[in-house]
Amino acid sequence: MQNPKLSPLASKERKDILDFLRGIAIFGILLVNISYFNSPVFTQAGGYILWDDLSNKITKWLIWFFLEGKFYPLFSILFGAGFYFFIKKAEGSIKPLLIRYRIRLLYLLLFGILHVLLLWYGDILVVYAIFGFIMTWFAKSSDRTIIIWAIVFILLPILLTSVMVGSIELMMMIPEAAVEIEAAFEMQEEHAADFINKALSVYSSGTFADIFKVRINEYLYSVNGIIFMFPNIVSLFLVGFLLGRKKIFHNISAGVKKLKKVFYWCLPVAVVLNISYVYYGETSSMIRPGWDMVLMITSVSIGGPAMMMVYLYILSLLYVKGVFKKTGKYISKAGRMAFTNYLAQSVICTTIFFSYGLGLYGKINYWQGILIAIAIYPVQLLWSHYWLKRFRFGPVEWLWRTLTYMKIQSFRKD
Repeated sequence: MQNPKLSPLASKERKDILDFLRGIAIFGILLVNISYFNSPVFTQAGGYILWDDLSNKITKWLIWFFLEGKFYPLFSILFGAGFYFFIKKAEGSIKPLLIRYRIRLLYLLLFGILHVLLLWYGDILVVYAIFGFIMTWFAKSSDRTIIIWAIVFILLPILLTSVMVGSIELMMMIPEAAVEIEAAFEMQEEHAADFINKALSVYSSGTFADIFKVRINEYLYSVNGIIFMFPNIVSLFLVGFLLGRKKIFHNISAGVKKLKKVFYWCLPVAVVLNISYVYYGETSSMIRPGWDMVLMITSVSIGGPAMMMVYLYILSLLYVKGVFKKTGKYISKAGRMAFTNYLAQSVICTTIFFSYGLGLYGKINYWQGILIAIAIYPVQLLWSHYWLKRFRFGPVEWLWRTLTYMKIQSFRKD
């Protein structure tokens, strides 16, 4: 048997629909992340509200219903599909390609760590790298095994949260323990309130060193999500890998017919659970865990991917029908440079909000943030279009490929 050729996919092998969907996903991620760039982590996790007028409440509810928890799942599906296309190049044993892919994930982990240290606590790259290793264990698994484990991983956050809340509730039945637990909750709430005030001051007027300290504290708190929220990313990776194996993206016209069946199953689930997510998102607190938090995590863990599958069908259908004939090439190019554009969003947004830029941190509300995101995205579309006229890859993609294959990749177009 011949060893597989260790090189990137040629341009002609690239699946345009994947780039198009990545381009859409990167916009959705920006729409969600813009408020996280602009407010402390505890305002998102602890139920603290910076803007509570009606227009901002409605904007926040719309973000929660239509956007939050929908576009990182789409990107995760595409990440899993990308893994399929990576290893399908094997002409014999896939072991060399799996080794190469794991090297690729190690560099992704490094990029993620640098992203946290230099830019923003809300990084997703570290999570993708860690859970990407788990995905590689299923490269040779049967479809049935992949489906079973996808279900396990999507339910895992719900199970873990339920165990945690159940344990707290049992302890609260012991009077002495209840007093201590209640005191701990109150201390955490006081700490969160103090931290919010400190973060608002530091991010808007502090030095880079001050911002670094606050950012690391925010990241260390948000790491809890790796255990209690993000295991469902493995599930989405596996679903994407399976969709690639089923050749959904090889012929998207035929793939749309298969996705249509999924659409009808997912639509009612998506509507019901995302209404639930909006409701329990308002009432629950990560600082004071209760059964409402379990219901919130259940709603977003299942309702988010369900809505994502609805979007996947609708976007693929519109793509096939030529609705995006004019804008699609720009969106696809932004998707080809998704890694670069993701990091560029962090550079742009931290420059807008942090003290070393415009210092607007905490001063831009929800609906104003959406307008800023809508203004940023066309710039990224144009930049991606003109960059790829001259170069084969986005700058970060080129560096990542060069490191992965340990060989300088051709950068400029002939």
